[in-house]
Amino acid sequence: MSSIFDSINSWNYKPFRRMGVTICEELRIGKLVSSFIKRLNPRRVLEIGCGNCLVTLSVEKEVKPSSLVSIEVWNNEITDKEVKDYLMGEDSNLVENLFPLPFKDKAFDLAYSVLYFYNTIRKERSTLAGEVSKVIKDKGYFILIEPEIVRNIRKDFFNAGFSEVEYHVDQGIFYSLMIKDQKQ
Repeated sequence: MSSIFDSINSWNYKPFRRMGVTICEELRIGKLVSSFIKRLNPRRVLEIGCGNCLVTLSVEKEVKPSSLVSIEVWNNEITDKEVKDYLMGEDSNLVENLFPLPFKDKAFDLAYSVLYFYNTIRKERSTLAGEVSKVIKDKGYFILIEPEIVRNIRKDFFNAGFSEVEYHVDQGIFYSLMIKDQKQ
């Protein structure tokens, strides 16, 4: 938590169980994602599996990217109306869809995913990684954020044409910054 304000207001949000983290942890992850985005300065950003959109909210407040699209399939656990209420006052572009990704090839400069892929079926991950690669421009970036215990999940993205630029672990969560190789 960067401020007592964030901590106090965390009670206003519903956790998204798929992510398996607290609201405070989610807000902290959002600040770390924002620091990557600030440094890389992409024009078009895709958030895959945005859940309750607290990372989206953090990125919108901290970075204000020119274009951020957040995708998810909401269910009875949390509704799209609740998510939109969280984002009041922020320019949000929410798409209720996931895979196959509903975007043109090479549509984004950067994509990121927070605690999504470890919940997918292992046999399908290489196909999903290929979908991610397809929508990112050559020399574009992908930020994969997952529990450290599943760090080998990165291999699916390496096989889909990504190379790791940076890797670090913070409180049991790994952050892998990857770049898409050309000719993918």
